[in-house]
Amino acid sequence: MAAEEEESDVEWVVDTIAGFLRGPAWSIPILEFMEQKCDVFDDEEESKLSYTEIYQEYQALVEKLLEDYLKEVGINEEKFQEAFSSPLAKTHTSQAILQTVLAAEDFRLFKRMMVQKNIEMQLQALRIIKERNGVLPDCLTEGSDVFSEIEQEEMKILREVLRKSKEEYEIEQERKRIEEVSILPFQMSYIDD
Repeated sequence: MAAEEEESDVEWVVDTIAGFLRGPAWSIPILEFMEQKCDVFDDEEESKLSYTEIYQEYQALVEKLLEDYLKEVGINEEKFQEAFSSPLAKTHTSQAILQTVLAAEDFRLFKRMMVQKNIEMQLQALRIIKERNGVLPDCLTEGSDVFSEIEQEEMKILREVLRKSKEEYEIEQERKRIEEVSILPFQMSYIDD
């Protein structure tokens, strides 16, 4: 009986935290931070000093957001750690959402996340320029419409990254839609009672 109750507590904590991590109180500040700070990150092997400073800011942001939320809902750090490391956390939350939390404890993951966001924003800017002008200006194509083999390979990789990112987003949206549909009858039964 006690084991079932403890598992139920863990499940409630996981569900509560997963809802928070999917919500705007978490995603908006995290996304804004990434968009404002990602432009200095590149895919070079060596890390710059500025990365460390930004990483420390990110850690502080994640810690503050989590602490404030956990305090608000009455979850102590021990229960959070137990739930976060449970197998339920991996089934109830997507890797993309968990990645933003894990990145606060893993600099390499943080750097990869920021480099990816930088690439996404650069590609988005190029798309907007091309949409508005019909073509990219010479200064962005170095006066030539012909890409070298390396540039073509980089473009293939960038397209693949964007395609995967879009697929993951669509899968996540479909999962949320299914989850909402499956929760609706459960909520309706409470209303009928």
